This record gives sequence, C-alpha cells and structure tokens, in this order.
Amino acid sequence: MLDRILRVAPVAALTKMDKVTRLMGKLSLVYLALGFILGAVLMAGKGLSANWGSAWGSIHAHVLFAGWFVQFAVGIAYWLLPRRKSADRPLGYDERLALLACGLINAGLLLRVALEPLFNLQVIHGPLVTVGLTFSGILQAGAGLIWAFQLWGRFFRRYSATTPITK
Repeated sequence: MLDRILRVAPVAALTKMDKVTRLMGKLSLVYLALGFILGAVLMAGKGLSANWGSAWGSIHAHVLFAGWFVQFAVGIAYWLLPRRKSADRPLGYDERLALLACGLINAGLLLRVALEPLFNLQVIHGPLVTVGLTFSGILQAGAGLIWAFQLWGRFFRRYSATTPITK
C-alpha cells in the first residue's frame, strides 16, 4: 500500500525525490487541504453564530503549522540540503529514522486532533486527556529531535555531496 501511495512518474535522475520527501510532501498536502476545510467550517460557523472556534481554533492552527508547514519544510530539507552519502547510508541519512520521525509527528498530531476538541467541548476530562495530550507532545517533540539530529550536520559541516568521506 505504501509503495502505491509513493509512486510517482519517472523523472530525470537529478530531480528524483527520495521516499521520505515524497511521503512527507504528500502528507503535508493532505493537512493543507484539511486546514482549508476546517478553516472554511470555522468561518461558516462564525457567520452562523456557532461557537466552534473555541474547540477547533487551536486544532486548525496546529494542523496547518505542524501538519502542513513543518512537515513540508522538513521533507524538502531532506531532499535539498547537501548530503554526505556512504555505502551504509546511500541517501546520506538514515531512512528508517526519518520515516520514524514522520510517523511520530503524524501520530502526535492525530492524537491531538482527536483529544483536544473533546476536552475543549468538555466531553472528556481528567487524566486521560492530560496523559493523551502530553503523549501527543512527546511524540511530536521526538520527531523534532530526530529531524534536528539528522539535519544538523548539513548546516555546519563544510562539504559537498561529492566530497569523499575520510575516516
């Protein structure tokens, strides 16, 4: 199923994106569409004097910022920033770790989207919400730490993609 989602038309070797970039790009576009739909519903609710904004306003912002903007920017960073490739890292980074971070950010975001409106509408209370929202934040922070770990050296090491690795 994942291979089918990530399938793209063949392109020139210089412009071919890796799996992580394609996955994060596609997921970010889903969040962008969701953010636009949620924003339209919130605006319609305001016109109808509904009070949905109090329950869904922060979710709208989080979906657009963490779901669309951050995920899109980091996905493109994996693709565009210079990489030092090696035999054990043909992409120049650990793909499994990058996919784990992608899973963490999305799991944390979806958990927040599920719990926060229910809490704001006072449907559920207590430690379940607190633990759930805390876990959501931990998942998202974990993704951020993985991304920082994997991308940090690309900003501060002086090399090009063709510089040989010396040990």
